[in-house]
Amino acid sequence: MRKLRPNSDQSLDLLLDTLCNVFGSIILISCLLALLSNQQTAIPGDPTELSGAKGRLLAERIEAAKSELAGLKKLSTKMKDSGQDKLQTLVQERNELQATQDRLRKEQAAQMNADSGSSKAPAGDLSELNSEIKALDQRHADAKARKEAAEKKAHDLAAQIQSLRSKLTAEDEKHVEHVRFPKERAITKSATNILLKYGALYPLIDSAGEEYPGITRVQKSGEDFEAIPKKSEGIPISNIETVRRLLASYKRGGVYVSICVYPDSFETFRALKVLIIEAGLEYGFEVFPEHFIITFSPKGTSPAPL
Repeated sequence: MRKLRPNSDQSLDLLLDTLCNVFGSIILISCLLALLSNQQTAIPGDPTELSGAKGRLLAERIEAAKSELAGLKKLSTKMKDSGQDKLQTLVQERNELQATQDRLRKEQAAQMNADSGSSKAPAGDLSELNSEIKALDQRHADAKARKEAAEKKAHDLAAQIQSLRSKLTAEDEKHVEHVRFPKERAITKSATNILLKYGALYPLIDSAGEEYPGITRVQKSGEDFEAIPKKSEGIPISNIETVRRLLASYKRGGVYVSICVYPDSFETFRALKVLIIEAGLEYGFEVFPEHFIITFSPKGTSPAPL
C-alpha cells in the first residue's frame, strides 16, 4: 500500500494549538496567583516579614512567567515564519511540476500528430503538387494569351496613329501659307504708330490729332515715354468705319503707318493690313513679346515701309 505523505500544514496547526494552550495556562496561573495574594490575610507573629517574603516570591514568579511568555512568543513567531516559508516553497514546486507535466503532454500530443501526418504526407503532397502545377500552367497560358492580345492591340494602335499622322500632315499642308516679305524701301515720310494688342487698335494719335486716351503714357527722361495699352479701351477691328476715318486722317497728313504687333493680335494685323492697302497708305510693322513695354522717343526709329 502507498504511504500517506504527512501534511505539513496539519503539523504546523497542531504546534500552534499547543503553544496557545501553554500561553493560556501561564496567564491563568498568573491571574490565580494575583487573586490569592490579594485575598490572603497576614499570619500572626511577624506580619511584615511574611508579607515581604510572599511579595518577593510572587514578583519572582510573575517575572519568570513573563520571561517564559516572551520566549514562547518568539518561538511561536519563528515557527510560524518557518512554516510559511516551507509552505510557499512547496506551492512553488507544485506549480513547477504541474507546468512541466502540461508541457510534456503537449509535446507528446504534437509528436503523435506529426507521426500520423507524416504517414499520410506523401500522397497528400503529391496531389497538392499536381494541383499547383496545373494552376501554374493555366496561369502561364492566360498570361501568354493576354500578352498576344496586348501585342495585337499595340500593333493596331500604332497603325491608327500612323494613319492619323498622315491625315494630319496632309491637312496641315492644305493650310500652309507661303509668305514672302517685300523688300523694305527707304524712309521718305514720317511714321505714325499704332499698337495692336488684346485684338484691338491703340493709335498714339487719333483721327482728331490728339493723344489717344486708351494708352497710358509713362513719362521718362525728356520727351521719352512708355506706352501701355489699356485693356478693353482699344478700337475693335470690327468697327471698320472708325478705323477708316483714322486711316483717312493719316492719308491727309502724308505719313505712313508703323504697326507694333503683340502675339495676341496677328489676326487683327491681317485685317488692318487690308484696310491700310485699301486706303492707299504705306505701312511697316514690328513684332514684340507679349509683356514687352515699348518706349517711344523723338530720336527713335520706326520700321521702314514695305
